[in-house]
Amino acid sequence: MFGHLTPRSGEHSRLNGCPVSLDHYTFAQLKMIFPTADDSDIDVVLGEINGRLSEFKLDTRLRQRHFFAQIKGEVGSSMRGVSESWEYSREVLRSFSAYYRAYPIEAEEDGYLKDKQGRIVRRANQRNIGRKHFQRLNGNRESFPDDGYNFRGRGLIQITGYEKYNGFMQAYSKYWQGAVPNTVEDPDLINEGPNAIRSALWFWLNYRIYDAECGNGFSDVGGVTRRVNGGDVGLEERKAAYELAERVLT
Repeated sequence: MFGHLTPRSGEHSRLNGCPVSLDHYTFAQLKMIFPTADDSDIDVVLGEINGRLSEFKLDTRLRQRHFFAQIKGEVGSSMRGVSESWEYSREVLRSFSAYYRAYPIEAEEDGYLKDKQGRIVRRANQRNIGRKHFQRLNGNRESFPDDGYNFRGRGLIQITGYEKYNGFMQAYSKYWQGAVPNTVEDPDLINEGPNAIRSALWFWLNYRIYDAECGNGFSDVGGVTRRVNGGDVGLEERKAAYELAERVLT
């Protein structure tokens, strides 16, 4: 299924019978895993990771497969940083939020509303959802009621909450040169340029996601997913992404 993809000039991969060193990826490999990604975005990721895999705890094929499977599970095949959407119905809000179970009328008010034809006629109030449910999570500050909304998931691994946005900013100079992006004052910076992959690398290191890889390959996807998002959201997509990464990163 991948025969139509060929490496760029100067690259080597198992596509043409040559083994790939564990210290770098090729454009063709990432294009296989993320088929709708822009070439420029793939080049950014290659430039950020190649030659630094040991430093970023991506120095085994198992870790590499899990890392990219989680990214694909978080943002899909485009491999582009996006902002998390909380376009939830009242039923979904009550299903995961103790707050909305305790205040069901507010779930009615804040969830999206559909007409009889199933069309959304009122969007969810995502700022309210951030204040009422997510504000209490992810290291958000009690005295800043919009932290839950402002620091919703962004980047290739959707880092979430003030604690992570501030932590990435504080640790930035340990790994990268140049001006430190002020991701507390401007959270959207997490989605821009190299920050999308850099925040994912920082998260992988800082929260020791790699420790959830126990040498069991596919069987470890659930454990890695729990380390990333605290549960099993998107688990089936991550399993499928891991199986693809296993075929590509041999």
